[in-house]
Formats: sequence, structure tokens, C-alpha cells
Amino acid sequence: MKRKTTFKKLRLFTFLILLTPLAALAQSTPNLYVCGTGQATFNPSFGAYTPVNGDQIIWTIDGTAQNAISYDGSNAGLQTSATLTTGTHRYTVKVIPADANLCPGEASDEIVLEKLPDPAIALSTPKTDFCTELASQAVITAAPNSITLPAGVTFTYAWTATLGATPVADITTIATQAGDKLTLKDGLAVGDYVFTATATYSTGGVPIVPAASCTAAANQNIKIAPKPGKATITIVP
Repeated sequence: MKRKTTFKKLRLFTFLILLTPLAALAQSTPNLYVCGTGQATFNPSFGAYTPVNGDQIIWTIDGTAQNAISYDGSNAGLQTSATLTTGTHRYTVKVIPADANLCPGEASDEIVLEKLPDPAIALSTPKTDFCTELASQAVITAAPNSITLPAGVTFTYAWTATLGATPVADITTIATQAGDKLTLKDGLAVGDYVFTATATYSTGGVPIVPAASCTAAANQNIKIAPKPGKATITIVP
């Protein structure tokens, strides 16, 4: 009896799954990421139909139909808001011909836009003072600071450094980078270093707007001290 009940539940579950639209089952992958006040422009097309003046272009944003646009030959597109909230936003569009004898158009597939949080990072290291011969104990770690990155999005870090007021021409001569960590090399010149990490979003090939200015930076001070010389003893008569 128990086996029959389980089988019936399985059949019911399978039936409900088949009734569920595929779009509801699939996890949406963004078509585009936006950062800061970046804005995207969407230009629609309607298959074999070419809009004419007076047609109604209707955009739907996050499930809410917007005011119809009376087509004038060039105004079918949509520019996204510069003040989108962080998270996922969905867009569709359709056309309703002005000629009442023509059928209304079918809504487009969704364009999924993900508004990224403003980038922010922090650097950390267990301590900030190291002997030159033990400089490799200095490991600086970069991490997002008080923000949560969406699934599939990470930070890529680029590192620079100064010694005193002088930029280090090639940071690979003094440190090794692996992912979000920078490890210093032994034998560094003595002095006060400032290491800077600049983070950019990595979106797995999905476009991001604006790509150039969507960055964050943070600094970490490290002091490299000399190893004491070999001790000598002075005899005082």
C-alpha cells in the first residue's frame, strides 16, 4: 500500500512539473550587467513586421507595462534608468499596430539585466611589520567589503606598489599574485611600502556597462625592516 501511495505522489509531482513553464524552471542568466549610473539601450525588432508611425510600442519592466510609445520612426528603443536598484530587472517589448486590421505583436523574450552593487574592497594582512629576510610571510588578501556579489560574478585584482614615494616599476619583482592574495618576496629593500589593489568585476564574458569605470581600490601599508647584523662583543677592561 505504501508503495502505491509513493508511486501516485511521484506521478502527481511529474504532472505538475510538466505543467510548469520552462522559463519558470530555468535560472535566468543575465544578458547584461550594469554598474553605478550606467545605462543600457535596448533596440527592438519585430520579425517580418516593420513598425509604422502611430504604432504603439509597449515595454514591460519587471512585470509592469509602461506607458505606450506612439512610434514616430525612431523612438522604439528604451534606455534603462540610471538609478536602478541593485538586483535583477527584466524587460520585454511588443508592438500593437495602429491598423486595427492587423494582429497585435507577441511580446519578446525577456532581457535580464543585473544591477551590480557599487564595488568596494578591503585589504588585510596578519601584521604589517616584517624583516627583509622573512618578507614572504607578508600575505595581503583582498576581499569584497560589505557587499555580496551575485552568483557567477567575481572580482579580478590588479596590484601596484610604492616604496617611499617612488612607484615600483614592476610589482612582480617584489611580490607574487595568486587570485585575491599577494605574497611578498624575501630580501626586499628596507622601507615603507604601500600596496594598492584595484578590483574590477569579472562577469564570465557577459557585457558590463560601464566597463571602464566600474572599479574599486584599497591600500595596505607594509614596513620592511633590516635584519640585525651579526653581533659583536666589545671587551671593556
